[in-house]
Amino acid sequence: MEITSDLILNTLKDWIEQKKVIPATQWIDACQKLNILTLDEQEKLVELEQKVGQLKLLLLDSQEKHNVSEVRLRIEATDEYKAMKFQRAKIDRIEEAIRIAKLQARLREWGQ
Repeated sequence: MEITSDLILNTLKDWIEQKKVIPATQWIDACQKLNILTLDEQEKLVELEQKVGQLKLLLLDSQEKHNVSEVRLRIEATDEYKAMKFQRAKIDRIEEAIRIAKLQARLREWGQ
């Protein structure tokens, strides 16, 4: 089985929903992997942002009067924009999980 950020995030989510106690070492291990895998997620985000940008240009070029507000509304209604927002939120969740793991590691050091 390939280790992906989705697999790690879903596993952590399942553990939390099941109210399992997650040892700090597992949090740290998971977040170390997420830190490396974030590059793949950031590449996906850049690709989605480019697609959304291309759609914006296409819509703007198709108008006689360039109505940026209308283009923005039309773009926000697309599946590409939705995917881009979800991808950005996923990266934010990964970054927050890494921050939490760092705090847990520091607390663990102080507790020893």
